Amino acid sequence: MFERFKHSGRRSFLRGMGTMALGLPLLEYTHGEALAHGGEAPKRFITVFSHGGTISNQGKNWRHDGTGNHHGEDLWRPVDTADATLTLGPIQAVLQPHVGKLLLLEGIDNKSAIEQDQYSAGAHRIANRTALTAGDQDDNGSKSPSIDQVIAERLSASNPTPFERIHLSVHGHNYGTPYYRASNESMSGIQSPSEAWTTLFAGVAENGEPSPEAQRLLSMRTSALDGLLTSYGDAKTRVSAADRHKIDAHLDHLRALENELMNPVVCSRPEDPGGAESAQQVGPLHVSLLIAALRCGLSNVANLEIGDLLTPWTDAGNVTGVTLGHSLGHDARDIGPTGPKAAMYDDWFNEALDNRRWRMGLVRQLLDGLDDETFVEPNGMTVLDNSLLMFTSEFRNASGHYAYNLPMLLAGSAGGHFETGRFIDYNSYGVDGGLEYESEHSTHNLFTSILHAMGGDDAHFGNDMSNYQGPLPGLV
Repeated sequence: MFERFKHSGRRSFLRGMGTMALGLPLLEYTHGEALAHGGEAPKRFITVFSHGGTISNQGKNWRHDGTGNHHGEDLWRPVDTADATLTLGPIQAVLQPHVGKLLLLEGIDNKSAIEQDQYSAGAHRIANRTALTAGDQDDNGSKSPSIDQVIAERLSASNPTPFERIHLSVHGHNYGTPYYRASNESMSGIQSPSEAWTTLFAGVAENGEPSPEAQRLLSMRTSALDGLLTSYGDAKTRVSAADRHKIDAHLDHLRALENELMNPVVCSRPEDPGGAESAQQVGPLHVSLLIAALRCGLSNVANLEIGDLLTPWTDAGNVTGVTLGHSLGHDARDIGPTGPKAAMYDDWFNEALDNRRWRMGLVRQLLDGLDDETFVEPNGMTVLDNSLLMFTSEFRNASGHYAYNLPMLLAGSAGGHFETGRFIDYNSYGVDGGLEYESEHSTHNLFTSILHAMGGDDAHFGNDMSNYQGPLPGLV
């Protein structure tokens, strides 16, 4: 049930105590659709990470013009970027009904990946390890936690939930993961919808009343929590004065959990999705489970990780004949008019576009569920309005492994913090910069902005490889 610790001593002891508190299985099901927060709605952070980049002509400080081996298409960029008439591009067109609640950002580089790659591009593993951490990395992984983990720890301290974070995965061929709990501690998502349902909802009432099993589990968890409170009290006598504040913080967290257990709010659970094997089935089922979990208040943070997969079930099918989504991305550099695969341009274009549209369809499903106006929270806003969803990838252009100008889409305003319905281009050459590209802005700055939206006052997030510290300009 608990993690195995690689270290010993004071630090490991303190960490272990915290892990026991947060790792109690299903201290859960004490929030629900009524949300007992005294009329206030919690903030939530959701990531959708799509491996393998997008369809773009992005290079380093240039864009391909389409006259050489590489195509010249940028299907991520909006068609019309005017604030009043923001029209999304071919990949995100399915999100147009939600355009007023979106922020599309151009010119956000992963400078941590660029600076640590010998070719100043990004490289597969480096780009993954730094995509959500903006930190240092080595052969063992990231040296710091990802932004979702940092936010999960903070939000669970102020608004305890059954799960610190939820992470579901649609399997594909990837080069590592962007999700890290701590230094060299990567995190993977649950791939089976049935396993995800059992983990999240097995103890939740079916019809609004606690089942005998749920009541039994509640009694067991209350007893376990009482034991932890006693253990923490005893532990305070065995650590230095400098560490007692950490124990006190954990005690405050446990008392908040105890209050939640004594005042449960029951949540109606979704149906068990049963067995599902193909990504075509797994993706939508995972999204449905995430929507239900967030509505039920089971976590403040949720991640949907989409592997670099093929989508043979879409209209275009697998006309290119490649066997990996990674290969589909690489073909972008060969299907231009002078490229060795120029003859298959139309086939590649259709398959690649359908592939990315299918992934964006999962985002649409998620936004539809979170922005459902029949489910309004105590502050009169939808779950999406009170949340911030971030869609991104480790690359913009996977064919060159470029971590420049990442595909970056935000949805929701985090309770009104961000001004949405806009496209912001941070390219130093401006919107009409043509094929030239340069940016001073980094994921360091975006993640600092996100921490502010979640209630923090951080001066900086990540390592020292950004051009400047602080949040992105113009978001709020």
